[in-house]
Amino acid sequence: MSLRSTMRGYRSELDPRYDQPARTPCPSTADAGAVLRQRRKELGWTVEFAAQTCSINPRTISELERGLRQVGYDTVATYAQNMGIDVIFEIRGKA
Repeated sequence: MSLRSTMRGYRSELDPRYDQPARTPCPSTADAGAVLRQRRKELGWTVEFAAQTCSINPRTISELERGLRQVGYDTVATYAQNMGIDVIFEIRGKA
């Protein structure tokens, strides 16, 4: 079974309540890590599978999800995008 077909299998088995987009403010990487961890678990992915899928070190993923490590934007964006999460910058009010 290829990695891509395995990913499709997880996506099709998601709980229907997660079919709608959700917005979660993440003022820190610890908050982003919590959202990423929740999504990984929703998908039924292990840290090792996520690491293989995203080409990121498993230790980096584990530490990011637990808020123990500051990582670059590229790493967070790659990880999020591979799990179907869009990273959006929103301007709040006037400058």
